[in-house]
Amino acid sequence: MTSVLSHSNALEYGKEVLIYFDNRRKFLVKLEQGKKISSDRGTIPVDSIVNKEIGSQVTTSLNVKAWILQPLLIDYLEKGIKRVTQVIYPKDLGLIILMLGLESGYRVLEAGVGSGNTTMVLAHFVKPQGHVFGYENRKEFIEIAKGNLARMGLDKYVTIKYGDIRKGVDERGLDAAIIDIPDPWEALDSLYLALKPSASIAFFIPSMQQLLKLFEAIDEHKGFIDIRAYEILLREIELSRRAIRPSTYMVGHTGFILFARKIIKSSQ
Repeated sequence: MTSVLSHSNALEYGKEVLIYFDNRRKFLVKLEQGKKISSDRGTIPVDSIVNKEIGSQVTTSLNVKAWILQPLLIDYLEKGIKRVTQVIYPKDLGLIILMLGLESGYRVLEAGVGSGNTTMVLAHFVKPQGHVFGYENRKEFIEIAKGNLARMGLDKYVTIKYGDIRKGVDERGLDAAIIDIPDPWEALDSLYLALKPSASIAFFIPSMQQLLKLFEAIDEHKGFIDIRAYEILLREIELSRRAIRPSTYMVGHTGFILFARKIIKSSQ
């Protein structure tokens, strides 16, 4: 199984690489004997690049230059996974990972696995000693998520269960959680039982109405503190020798992120 973290320079059949032309033309491909990599810039026979090294330059049939790069985690998120649901954008995942304090060895709960986009990021940060426990109530999504995880060699760090966390969670003493379901306020009791004291939760919710309802529910629950919410807007800067300026287009609202940390409830 090809791993996103394999840093060997030797290109061989079965390896996945990123073929880079420019920022708009990047292709994540698996090197298969006899195959051709096709694009609007021409074709590249796989057999002609197998003996090259990562970072090498290649030329297409139309005499256009491209480079062979080692895929990063973000390349798989952007180019390499099958999507059947909306996913949490990298701009949001970055803050979520930081706020949850994820590191190797963490045991993490995820509710709302979908295509496994977030699951892959969680597994990447908690491996090799940690584990992700995902709950998904759509069986057809589970198989797609498992396939995406297997492509990156991350499936061994994840257990996906068919179930609804609002009805309970099997695990106890978990280090963190990320919740991406329509009504997370219905899952607060389950989360409280599953997490260890001081564990962090990140809720991802699309609308202001849901944010308000979730905040009120957490405030009334009395089992969580350090409650804060964010919205992240991302604008790329266009780089050229002629001019450097903000892009006309940007990734605006994708959702709200609400954080909270579990405490031991007072007996008073």
